[in-house]
Amino acid sequence: MEKNYPELAREAMNRRTFITAASASAAFAAAASMAGVALADDADKNADASKPHAEGSLAAANQAAGTANACYPTNDPNLFPPCAAGEGDIAFVAEPIADADIVATYDVDVVVCGLGPAGDAAALSCADHGLKTVAVEKRAIANYCSATLGGTNSKIHKHWGVEFDEAEWLHDAMVDNGFRGNFDLYKRYLECNGEAVDWYVDHLMKAGDKTEDDFPLTFNATGDFPDFRDPADATSLSRSWNTSFNLPFTPADLSALLPQLIEEAGAEVRYECPACQLVTDENGAVTGVIVKSAEGYEKYNCAKGVVLATGGYGFNLEKLQRCCRPRDLALCGWMSPSTGNTGDGHEMAVAIGGIEDEYPHSLMLDPMQLMPYLRVNKLGKRFTPEYEPYNHLACAIQAQPGACDYYIVDGAIADKIDAIWTPSSSCYGPKEVWVGAATSENALKADTLEELAELMGVPADAFVATIEHWNEMCDAGEDSDFHFPGAMMAKIDTPPFYANLEGAEALCTAGGLQVDIHSRVLNADFQPIQGLFAVGLTSGGMFNNTYPHNLNCLSHTRNCTFGYLVGKYLSGDES
Repeated sequence: MEKNYPELAREAMNRRTFITAASASAAFAAAASMAGVALADDADKNADASKPHAEGSLAAANQAAGTANACYPTNDPNLFPPCAAGEGDIAFVAEPIADADIVATYDVDVVVCGLGPAGDAAALSCADHGLKTVAVEKRAIANYCSATLGGTNSKIHKHWGVEFDEAEWLHDAMVDNGFRGNFDLYKRYLECNGEAVDWYVDHLMKAGDKTEDDFPLTFNATGDFPDFRDPADATSLSRSWNTSFNLPFTPADLSALLPQLIEEAGAEVRYECPACQLVTDENGAVTGVIVKSAEGYEKYNCAKGVVLATGGYGFNLEKLQRCCRPRDLALCGWMSPSTGNTGDGHEMAVAIGGIEDEYPHSLMLDPMQLMPYLRVNKLGKRFTPEYEPYNHLACAIQAQPGACDYYIVDGAIADKIDAIWTPSSSCYGPKEVWVGAATSENALKADTLEELAELMGVPADAFVATIEHWNEMCDAGEDSDFHFPGAMMAKIDTPPFYANLEGAEALCTAGGLQVDIHSRVLNADFQPIQGLFAVGLTSGGMFNNTYPHNLNCLSHTRNCTFGYLVGKYLSGDES
């Protein structure tokens, strides 16, 4: 059976471990070619969107996949079909589960649903604060995709001597979310992340016999900028904050270690036991949760509350299409192995009156190529200052015709990459990785710009003019078009020339249930639902249009912070 583009793309690209997919743009192009899909020509582009397109065209694939859905129609026939991370098993049960189907009932204080970074923090905090806690996980293992943490006021930042102006950080955060984020949630994060991160790090230090020296700043970790202590890499138009630090464990280590710590703190951990449905009383308060084990449905009566930490919904295509723009889903792939992320927590809460962030939800996006190489769109024109935080560059790429672009280098890139090697661009692998990705055997390669334009399928005159103008600006030391840093500019003038087709990749979804500062899920009147809490990717209120990578490691630190705080709140340690 012939595979379609999303299937091919998913097979070709698997990252975050950014290194392994640095060559992904070639796979992206190959996937499109193998799927028999090409960028729409002018006739196709101007065709009536309601009429069938030529078989094998990208527009036909788009139309067949239902990309132009009723909620969010698109006027771009060049978009690839909507792409999910995979097909996960949905645990949420919409129809009421009868009492007769319950095989066991338990009385506890708290059930935490999901064992990712947020669920781990919540379960550990609840147990640390003396609550009778059960943590249930859909999969056979806990879930960690990255071994980093951050914040603005932790003992690790103080150890390394880096300080942050939190008012400036908050300004950048609110600009990134278009002032649609919940200001109170951000203020709560700033007030409490230091306490929460220190608590979490203390657990890791004790478990692994580690010291502060074992938690390097991410901008320092590659060794190329070991003494960088500025609060942000201010070279780009949108500064990239030096808030992230690396944990001295692999993601696999953390997936095993955190549940162990939770059990040692007195909680019970259950795997392959997903939460399916919330239990409410006559007043709408959440009094428990029904899970499904190998024995059948089991019910937990929760004296304090239920904490939803089931992650996002990247493995649920139907929900993605319902909640996200078609252009946002026109991806070259996903970087998430979290097959349990099907939106169970979102749907469970909505079923009993909880509200989500308004649609369209945001995705956490990266460009396929993390280096600030020169970019052109299918018209052969440059369109953005390439040295931007990854989320901004990914958004700029998605705004182009077909939601894709080409990045361009020449035969001397191995020497020229030094000019663009900075603390924030060097975090995810050595120079050789990114040079190799740009010049691999899968890249388009030509001895002249005209020949390269023909291979790319872009107008040769426009493309050559773009590169010549770029080279003139390099000679002048100033990017008068987009203000790319002059000192980082390098001419594209040494054959052979290379082009790689590129799109955006998603790490996870970033829209969730609306919550207050205590992580209580809100109803349609914006009042908290008694007994129901949400943390991590299941919670919302902070991201709009894009996830702000420039606020480095905000997501993981939010997981830790609000997971920790929910344990304090449920125990009565925090009003």
